[in-house]
Parts: sequence; structure tokens; C-alpha cells
Amino acid sequence: MQTLLTRAQVTLLNVAAAVAILLTSVQPAPADEDKTVVFVCQHGVVNSQMAAAYFNKAAQERRLRFKAVSRGIDLYRSVPVRIRDGLTLDGLEVANTPQQLTLDDMTAADQVVAFDRIPAGRRGRADVTYWSGIPLGIDDYESTRDQIVRRIDALIPALAAEAARDRAPLQLEAKILLGDVRGRIDHLAVDLKRQRLFVAELGNDSIGVVDLAAHSLLRTVGGLNEPQGVGYEPSTETLYVANARDGSVRLFEANEYKATGRIELGSDADNIRIDAAAKHVVVGYGDGGLAVLDPSTRTKVRSLPLRAHPESFQLEPDSGRIFVNLPDAHAVAVVDGASGKQLANWPLDKGGNFAMTIDRDRGRVLVAYRSPTELAVFSTDGKPIANAETCGDVDDLFIDAKRERVYVSCGAGYVDVFEIDGSVYRRMARTPTATGARTALFVPEMDRLFVAVRAGPAGPAAIWVFKPTP
Repeated sequence: MQTLLTRAQVTLLNVAAAVAILLTSVQPAPADEDKTVVFVCQHGVVNSQMAAAYFNKAAQERRLRFKAVSRGIDLYRSVPVRIRDGLTLDGLEVANTPQQLTLDDMTAADQVVAFDRIPAGRRGRADVTYWSGIPLGIDDYESTRDQIVRRIDALIPALAAEAARDRAPLQLEAKILLGDVRGRIDHLAVDLKRQRLFVAELGNDSIGVVDLAAHSLLRTVGGLNEPQGVGYEPSTETLYVANARDGSVRLFEANEYKATGRIELGSDADNIRIDAAAKHVVVGYGDGGLAVLDPSTRTKVRSLPLRAHPESFQLEPDSGRIFVNLPDAHAVAVVDGASGKQLANWPLDKGGNFAMTIDRDRGRVLVAYRSPTELAVFSTDGKPIANAETCGDVDDLFIDAKRERVYVSCGAGYVDVFEIDGSVYRRMARTPTATGARTALFVPEMDRLFVAVRAGPAGPAAIWVFKPTP
């Protein structure tokens, strides 16, 4: 840019500029406030002022939560009359009092656009987009304005897309490859102490052990028979694996994953839940039963009979009740975990009730149907509260109590995110995953949602790690 100042003028302005810098440096914007675009030119009074003013107008018209400011490399204290008049004719004002560019400005900015080269000492590690070839606005205001506006029109869509990603309630953080794993992947469990995720690789007859701290596969445990359910029992540091093909529950110690036991249930061992309060492991199996296992003796202590094969079931520790999805019976059974007595049967008018969770804070049971695809909410005594359309082929759903949300994992290739507003469940986002990725695990202690993605068009078998926001 052409120099607009004499050395004497610059010297006279040093003190005032320093005070302005201290008072007005850009501060990092909190998540719920506007993000900042810093436009930089040589003196901070011509092209950067024009760009900031026209950008703010465009951002406001498009309801984009970005605010632009102007900064100068060698500061001049006033905006030339020609620039003020040009902005006024377009119904605009200067963006801000002329201010010196600081390293803090660069660090805090979400986007930096410069018309002139920024010295390395002022730039830091910030990424800078240079708009070169644009004439000085004081010489040819209209031409400069038109070129700047065209650049802004190209910049705005990119920022809008970035803002939409930032607002998404689930952010894809990582993809952890599972190695050469083929076929369907079923349920997941976690060892919080070691930060390890266990993946039931049903179609591969194996269990994947993932190191969550390192975002890598630690090992694969083979020799299983269609593993469906997994559960980690922390008091004995034992991994439980339920196998569909032979009905066995295999036990492994949690360091080297050596086999330490086997419990035969007859057929179709499926979902596993850890009852920490009662110090039991509960496994759904066969044509209709829940097996209660004692971790200390590694034996089955009793069976709770059911009318049909249990799919997802949830424990209510305070009451000792167990809520059980029975899709073949089109019902939810409520069972007393201690006595095995069936306390209630909720008949359902829809099919495919495989997924279930409990909202303990609100005293509600959530069930997801596959036919038709719907999320249904009940009180714990079976009274309907709400329903909402959701994605297809649901297999898991979870409550995020911190954010008052529901996550619904679907084999159709999405995670639906619902916000809870009293008795209303409103879908706020549909996050893409991959076809067939229907099983997942939300771990509140780690504040992460893990989605199991089988090998296919989306790539090799992997765990996709989603971070909820804000």
C-alpha cells in the first residue's frame, strides 16, 4: 500500500496508538458469541476499513455470526475523508477507530485477511489469507469497493459452512481403525480405568480392544462365536463376552485379555448389563430369559424368564426393576431383578423395538422402533409421553443428561440428535455416519459418542469418535 504518513506524524501518534491497542485488542470469542474476522492493511484506515464495513453488512444480511474489524501494520490515526464519504454513500460507517495490529489480535482472530504483507513478528502462527492485486481505495474507491465486495461474496459461504459445522451438536473427532475386520459389528463396552473400548466384532468372531487415549487398536481377541454383547465388570476387572452361536459367555482378565472362564447359557447370548449396585452381571439369552451372573464366583445364580428373546434392556438400580424390550412379543416387560417376578407388560402397537434407554433424571423409558421408525417416550409406569420420527434401523440410543439430549444410532447411516424440552423431543440434527453403523456407545465420563462402522463404502472397519458440543 502507498504510504500515507510522514515520519513525524507517525511519531506523534505512538502514545495514543499504544493506549488504543491495550483497550481494544481482539479477545477470543466465547462459543455463543460472534467470531472475529480481522482485515489488515498498511495503515488500517483504507482497504481494511472498507473490507470490514462491507463484510459486516454482508454478514448481517446473511445472519452470519461473524464480526469484522480493521487493523493497521503502521497505524494512521484517522480514516481519510474519501473513504468515509464512500462508505456513507453506501449507507455504511467505518468499522472501528483505527487500531494497530497486535500479536494478540492475530491469536484471537478466527480469520485474518490482509492486503499487505504482515511482518513475521506480528503474524505469530496465525494463518493469513492475502487479497493481493486490489488497488488502494483512496485512489479509486469504486473499483476497490467492487473488488473487495466480490472477494467477500466468495468468503461468506465458506465461513457460513464453517459456522454450521461448529454449531453441529456432534463433531467427528477421530476415526480409529480396527484392522482387517469383516462383517457386522455389534455392541460396545468401556473400561474407564484403562480407557479401553471393547468392540463385539460379530461377523469376524472377535473382540477389538481399542486404546482410547492413543486412538489406536491395542489388540484383537479371536476364537469367539458371533460375539454380540460385551460388558466390563470393574470390581473383578473382567471382560464378559456373550456369544450368539453357542450361547456361551466368555470371561477375560483385563490386562492381557487371557481367558479366565466360561458360562454356558444354552443359546443366543446377547446384551450384557453390569449391575454395580447388586454386584451382578445380567445377560439376555435364548428364547426368553435374563441370566444373573455372580462376578465373584463366575457362575449363574438365577434366571429370569421372559415371553420372548430380550433385546436391549435397562436396569433401574434404585427400584431393582429391569425394563426389557421384547420385539417378537411387541412388548416391553418390567421385571423385578431380585425375585424374577414380572411386574408389568406394556403392549406396543409398533414393531422392531430393539433399542432402549432410561432417563433417570426424568423417570422415563425411551424406546426406538424400526417399523415404523419412531422414538417413543414412556413414564416408568408405561404411560406414553411423547413420540418423534427418527432415522431407520435403530440399534442404540442414549441420554446425554448434561446437555438434555438423546442420541439415536441408526444403521441407515445417521445419528439423530434430539433436544429435550419438557415433554417435547425435537430433532436438532441428523449427523451422517455410514450405512450399517447402527451400534454405538455414549460414555458420559469421557463425554464422547463412539460409533461402530463396519467395513464398506465408507472405508475399513473403524470406531468413529464424536465429541458433543457445546
